Amino acid sequence: MAKKKKKDGDATEVMDATAAGIRLSAHPRARRHIAIAKGWGGLIAFAVVLKLARGAGLPWPDAIGRGVLGGVVGYLAAWIIVQTIWRHVALAELEDLRRRLIAKSEAQAAVREAAVAEAQRTAQAALPQG
Repeated sequence: MAKKKKKDGDATEVMDATAAGIRLSAHPRARRHIAIAKGWGGLIAFAVVLKLARGAGLPWPDAIGRGVLGGVVGYLAAWIIVQTIWRHVALAELEDLRRRLIAKSEAQAAVREAAVAEAQRTAQAALPQG
């Protein structure tokens, strides 16, 4: 039985759908900070759970097992927290950019209107009085 080949249009449709949205994975600072936070969250949670398990008198293999589970939970918790924070930061950056672009376009429109008004005054002054 022959395999069905995918149509080229299917791949481009998927790429267009994913490219339409804004993603934190495409933001260079967010991507780096999220990776750092996930690493530290996992390590700190591992160390804290390991210390608590050893303090409770558990043998090393059990304490390490609990530490690994705690590290996974810390990794996921840090990822969720940093994702939420960076989502708000990215939205604030977009809003700031939008406001700056609007202010810049309004300033350019004002300069353009002033230049048009000046050109009209100059044209009126150049007309013969009669």
